[in-house]
Amino acid sequence: MEQFDVKEFQELSLNEGVEAMADLCLKVAKTAEKLVEESYAEIKEFRIENEQQTANKYEFPIDIELIAKYLGMKIEKKSLNKEEPKSFSRILGIITSQNGKVEVTIDNEVSYKTQRYTIANAVGRFLLNQAGTSLKCSYAIPLIPQSLEEVAADCIALFLLLPMKTFKDEFLRYLNSCGDRPLDVDAWLIHLGNKSQISQFNLAIGYQQLKQVLCYQRQADFQASGFDINKILDDPYDKIFA
Repeated sequence: MEQFDVKEFQELSLNEGVEAMADLCLKVAKTAEKLVEESYAEIKEFRIENEQQTANKYEFPIDIELIAKYLGMKIEKKSLNKEEPKSFSRILGIITSQNGKVEVTIDNEVSYKTQRYTIANAVGRFLLNQAGTSLKCSYAIPLIPQSLEEVAADCIALFLLLPMKTFKDEFLRYLNSCGDRPLDVDAWLIHLGNKSQISQFNLAIGYQQLKQVLCYQRQADFQASGFDINKILDDPYDKIFA
């Protein structure tokens, strides 16, 4: 039996690959956060009914239907799986775009959290295909994605539902409420899932991406400051980092 060569991992330049991916995810996160801010600022009905929240202050759960409305997307909810399913996959949503009109049909027989994520995924697919003249695709209970576009749409969806600053604020509040007790990670993730109204399955994916992005952002800010330790010590979110 041929012996495994441990140098294979060194030759992968893994650190460089992770850094490149983190940089891309950070750009997605910042763009998604900007879209959330602009959506909340522009929808007049939201400003009137929610005087406490403004473009500079929005909280969990993010109103994903408001964002879809801002983008001109029409949302309809109805049963999409009336027949007995013949596979493990269940259709959760269908997005259709034709001549500038975008319609999203969501299965109304799944949980509220799953419906929210399906809308966010549809927003992601729409944003990725704006250059096309038409689009029709479906989103199903995720097994293993069939294309990298599905992975990209998930990335956009998760950062729409988990904006960086909103996440940091919530994490900081939660840690402060723990006092001197060690963090129970399972309890924290359950709390975050309920607060953000994201299912545990999708949250598990998003949480890992958030960790990667926030770590990379902190390192980039530290480097940009000329490695000034005061930049770290003065960070109001210092507590959320290990």
